[in-house]
Amino acid sequence: MKRKMRQILSVTLSLAVLLSLTACGTSSSGTAPTAADGGGTAPAGDTGGGSSGEKVKISIATTNVDGDPMQDLIYYFQDQVDEILPGRVEWVNYTNSSMGSERELGEMVMNGGLDASLQGPSNITAFAPMNAVRLQDVPFLFKDQDELYAATNEWYRDMINKECEPYGFTTMFFEYFMGQEIENTKRPVTTPEDMVGLKIRVYDSPGPYNFVEACGGLPVAMAFSEVYTSLQQGAIDGTYTTTSSFVADKLCEVTKYHTKMSITNLGMTLIWNSKSLESYPQDLRDALAKAAKRTEEYCQNVVSPEIKASVYAEIEAEGVEVNEVSEADYQRFVEKVEAYCYDKMREDIGAEVWDQCTQWLEEYRAR
Repeated sequence: MKRKMRQILSVTLSLAVLLSLTACGTSSSGTAPTAADGGGTAPAGDTGGGSSGEKVKISIATTNVDGDPMQDLIYYFQDQVDEILPGRVEWVNYTNSSMGSERELGEMVMNGGLDASLQGPSNITAFAPMNAVRLQDVPFLFKDQDELYAATNEWYRDMINKECEPYGFTTMFFEYFMGQEIENTKRPVTTPEDMVGLKIRVYDSPGPYNFVEACGGLPVAMAFSEVYTSLQQGAIDGTYTTTSSFVADKLCEVTKYHTKMSITNLGMTLIWNSKSLESYPQDLRDALAKAAKRTEEYCQNVVSPEIKASVYAEIEAEGVEVNEVSEADYQRFVEKVEAYCYDKMREDIGAEVWDQCTQWLEEYRAR
C-alpha cells in the first residue's frame, strides 16, 4: 500500500511540475524549484533537518517510470527508512524524467536543487568527471553483479566516494540488476560478425562505443527518449540497453532479436547532496545508512535473481527472439574488445585505478 501511494504521489508531482513549467517557463540552467518556490525540496543545508524527532522533507528524482525495477528499489529504500523511523520523512518523488535528464538531475543534486537522484556511471562523469565509476563502463571487465557487489563492499564504494567529495555529493546505495545487452530489428546476433554494419544506439560513453566498433557495428549516440521512435522508424537497427528494463520500457514492441550476453555490468547509484545529508539529525542519517544496506542486500539476494530467472521468458512472451551466445563465441567477443580498446581505456581511466581493479578481480576469481 505504501508503495502504491508513493507511485500515485510521484505521478501527481510529476504532472504538477510539468504544468508549472508550462505556465511559468524554465531557466536554461534547469534548476529544480526549491521549498521557497513551492517545490519539493529546500536548498542544500536547509532541508528541514533540525533536531532529532522533527519531520524532514527529502526529494528524490529519477528518469525511471513506475514499474521499472530501478524505481521500485527507490520505493523499497524509502519504506525501509519509514520502518526504522516512522513518520520522520516526507518523501517527494519526481519520476519519469519529469525534472530533466539524468545529467540535469545530477547537476541539481550537485548544486543543491535536489537532495538525491538515481544516476548511471556514464552520466555521473558527464557532470562530475571522475575515474572510478568508469570501470563499470568497460565491456566484459566485470562478469556479473555479484562481482560488482563484492568489489563495492571491499574497496570500490570507498574509491568512488573519495572522488565524489570535491563535487559535493556522496553515494547512498548501488543498484546492480543485470548487465547491458543488445536488441535489434535485423537478425540474430550470436557472433562478432553478426554485428557488422548494424546501427546500434548507445549511450554517450566510451564502453558501448568501443564494443560496437570493435565488432564492426556503427554506434549511434542518442537520448533514450528517442530510442523507441528511432527503432520504429528504422533510423537505427538496434539498441544497447539494460536488460532488466527492456520489457518495462516497451522496447519489445519495436525489436525482433535479443542477444543474451552481458557486455557491461554497470548499475545505478543513488547520489545524495553532502550538505543535505550532513544537515539531518544523527538518527536519520543512521536510518538512511541502515536502509541503504538493506536495499543493496535486497537487490543482490532477491530482486536480481528474480529478474534473471524471469526476464528472458518475459521477453520471449512479448514476441522477441532470445538468442544464446556460445562460450566459444563469447570469448571471441571478449578478445575483439580487449584488443580494440583495453589499452586505451586503461590510459583514459588511469593505470592506478585500472590495475587495482584488475588485480582484485584476478584474486577474487581465484578464491
